[in-house]
Amino acid sequence: MNVVLHIGAPKTGSSAIQYFLHANRERLQKHGFYYPAHNFDENFVSGGHANFGAAVANNEMDKAQQLLQEWRQQAEQKDCTLLLSSEALYRCPKRVKKLLEGFDARILGYFRHPLESLVSNHNQSIKRHYSSLTLDDFLFKQVGISNRGVSGQVFYEWRKHFSAEQVSVRPYYQPGFFKAAIELDFLQRLGIEGWSARRFKRSKARINTSYTQGALEIKRLLNGLLDQQQPKESRLIDRALQAYSDQHNNSRNWQPQVVSDGVYEAITARYQPAMEKAQRELLENCPAGFLSPRTVQPITYSQTRFDLIGVVDAYKTLCRQLPELMEELQARLLQKLTSQRSQDDAESLPYALLKLAEVMGLPVPEPKIEQPLPATAMDTFLSEKASRVDYLREIARWLERHDQTESAVKVLAHGYALAEQEGIRGERMKALQRQLASYQERLATLAAQRKADDEAIIGDSSDPD
Repeated sequence: MNVVLHIGAPKTGSSAIQYFLHANRERLQKHGFYYPAHNFDENFVSGGHANFGAAVANNEMDKAQQLLQEWRQQAEQKDCTLLLSSEALYRCPKRVKKLLEGFDARILGYFRHPLESLVSNHNQSIKRHYSSLTLDDFLFKQVGISNRGVSGQVFYEWRKHFSAEQVSVRPYYQPGFFKAAIELDFLQRLGIEGWSARRFKRSKARINTSYTQGALEIKRLLNGLLDQQQPKESRLIDRALQAYSDQHNNSRNWQPQVVSDGVYEAITARYQPAMEKAQRELLENCPAGFLSPRTVQPITYSQTRFDLIGVVDAYKTLCRQLPELMEELQARLLQKLTSQRSQDDAESLPYALLKLAEVMGLPVPEPKIEQPLPATAMDTFLSEKASRVDYLREIARWLERHDQTESAVKVLAHGYALAEQEGIRGERMKALQRQLASYQERLATLAAQRKADDEAIIGDSSDPD
């Protein structure tokens, strides 16, 4: 029995592929592929065969086996190859290999530039996971960290469990797609092209596009106000903003996301060896341009600037489509503002909420800069089992969290030296090493950024008016 699995990676056009395949199930069957039906939300977004992928990811192998056998029987009855799609399978090559014993399997994937993937992860954390971090803050936390999911390492693990011939990976890069369309590129990988491919229906609707910059920013600001115990609030806002973004995103108004020069250089440099290795050993049909990100630019070379009008427009759309919820959120924020003004010792509101208050037209107090001690640090300081090394590590974390990276490196380096003197070994010592190396790399990034800023200032001052 033949089976073709599309595994992502995450944020590589899977929703568009799944919508296209589902809309052409009958046409696929004529070409010998059985693509089981699956569900969509009102914006035509789907996780593909998410129930199967989730079962594998959660190690519910009996459930996954049952679904696979049902689809296998249906495919055999139609004399077709079984075709499945789920990003949830991406990190599970070993489990999938065990499931597919007795199958002649092909694995299809797309690999995105690591910086673009990290930016997409940031956007997803705002859309679905209540994050209120700015893009630069999110990416700065990735400096010094190697992420297997975005480096391409996971695809090598698929080849370890299957084979290079069975695992096909192409770059997620529009200029490299067959006829510049990911749907046609995917069909070509199935052996369907030419006149046969032209008969497949392609929707003009944009499926699961990225949020507009305005939609992303208003969701980031709202996340600090949403009740995580009531996930319906976030879902309603997400669906409204997704529809808004699908409507407003087009090639004429598209703009890249912008990051600071230092962060851009640090992350691209960290993943450059992985990119070059993937180009040599992993990727099919890889243009040279793939080595540079297209959707992300350093601020020095970008003409894109923050657009407050887009934020207000996205907010007004939410007010029109979800009036009761937005009134509730406005009242919730007003209560927080009132409470802060009436209590001298009240905890300062996050800047994101003050910014949101301005968008909502609420009176905004001047923020007070405070640096509260995290609960985890307090637990460590009060623990009878904690040592000086533990204290120094928590202080370093606190300093780094509040942008005192240089001081954090000094404190943690002292803690590391104490750990060596005390003979600390094993995972605890390795964790200290990783943390110190990460902070040192971030410090180097900051130093490079300051140097670039100084050079830019000198350059500006030397230019004639």
